[in-house]
Amino acid sequence: MSTLDPFPARIVRAEWAEHVVSPMHDALSREERAAILAERPYSWLHVSRTPEDAVNGQEVDPEVLDEANSAALGRLLDAGLFEEFPEPALYVYRLRSDDHEQTGIVGEVPPQAFVDGRVLGHEGVQPERVDALGLHLARLGARSTLVALMFRADDDIRKIVEATTDGTPLRRFGTGDLEQTVWRIDDAESIERIRERLDHQSLYITDGHHRAMASVELWEAAGRPEGAGVPAVLFPDEELRMLGFHRRVVGPLPIGADDLLSRLRERVTVEVVSVQPAERGVFGLYVDGRWYRLVPAQRETGAGVESLDVSRLHQLVLEPIFGFGEAGDPGLEFVSDAVPVDELTGRVDGDGGAAFTLMPPTFDQFVEVADRHEQMPAKATYFDPKPQSGLFLRLEDEDGISEDLSVNP
Repeated sequence: MSTLDPFPARIVRAEWAEHVVSPMHDALSREERAAILAERPYSWLHVSRTPEDAVNGQEVDPEVLDEANSAALGRLLDAGLFEEFPEPALYVYRLRSDDHEQTGIVGEVPPQAFVDGRVLGHEGVQPERVDALGLHLARLGARSTLVALMFRADDDIRKIVEATTDGTPLRRFGTGDLEQTVWRIDDAESIERIRERLDHQSLYITDGHHRAMASVELWEAAGRPEGAGVPAVLFPDEELRMLGFHRRVVGPLPIGADDLLSRLRERVTVEVVSVQPAERGVFGLYVDGRWYRLVPAQRETGAGVESLDVSRLHQLVLEPIFGFGEAGDPGLEFVSDAVPVDELTGRVDGDGGAAFTLMPPTFDQFVEVADRHEQMPAKATYFDPKPQSGLFLRLEDEDGISEDLSVNP
């Protein structure tokens, strides 16, 4: 069984792409989603709403909400906003921002590949979130948000992708500061060569652990029907960009800034600096209007999860000083490095909290953790840019397995 399969797709029409395609639901804050929902009536976010999107915090029955989501999908289909490509194919998908570009391959990964270890994850999942996603996918009968995977760059695959991107794209459009381009690979020889090369290596989840697990559980609950697939985009490691996830202690602090610094000096070397530190094995601290460089006694230690800066920050600082558990805490905010540093420090100054900044793991660390079947702490990696939703659409009743993948409420 191959790790990547071509699939029959629907792709949003060029003239509607900017109206339909949106960032993934979980990549946006509630406020950001609300703004898009209000401004864009055909946004895919109308199909992927969750109880978190309820107006004014009202309680919403998830089943009733999914009925509304299905109705929103029906409106998109009835309006003819997607073009059908019934013959199975693979697709090349490029994301380009002002300072970064990455090009991946879109296809379907068999659920079995997530079970037998051909696809490896690096994060734990929340069972209640997996269950909610599973019910949503089963009721909707459609998928558009891609699971993002990483593969080790391969010369043969690179040549096929380059030859494909020399041709005329199916779609090219911009949403915000992100340009998205799609090409189709329908040459049987090229498809088979890509599949052969990928079958010789492991794939690694970069985004979409919960979506992948929900898809696998649906497949298993249905008796593991043949023909099921998880829509995914595969990016080569050399093109991906991984950012850090900082930890912000929500203010006001339970202890004063001077007391915090005193306690830190018992555990690490503390140095006053003028700018945010950006070194592996070192933590940055912003508190009381100043930056500090925190240096552990041993800057490199252990393997796998133990070698990560985020693990050491938790062990040396967050747990012993603040009492934060590994699962997080309402008093601890995760802020990606995509957020401008001025915004981060502004939040700290605004409520009298503190921010601990980190470099991201290396790709070797990322792979080592997955290969060891370990789990990184929550919010340890942030891949940017992320694939968006509403571009590719897969209706399960088009492959004859929708009844198999249904679930009972």
